[in-house]
Amino acid sequence: MPVPSATSFNTQNLRGQTLLFRCLETGFVTTAPALTRYQQGRAIDPSRRELVGERPSDWMREAPTTICEHCGMVVRGNQWAFRQHQQTKRCQAFRQKAA
Repeated sequence: MPVPSATSFNTQNLRGQTLLFRCLETGFVTTAPALTRYQQGRAIDPSRRELVGERPSDWMREAPTTICEHCGMVVRGNQWAFRQHQQTKRCQAFRQKAA
């Protein structure tokens, strides 16, 4: 039996991430693993979904953005990313100048 190399991966696992599903109760559309987490978090039966089709090649989720009130920089990501930004030297330097 051949030993898998470090760069090889199972392409079958990626297949589930290229198909889009719709929740039959809320209409939310995303990939199967993400829809399962979404439905479980809202106490919806995970079997209540329908296949929408293949994910288009240009399909992309947009990351939320926040503008820092101290330095004016646009921070992409969630609240954790924004907190990380506020701890950077750039943001702290602007805060010290304003004080």
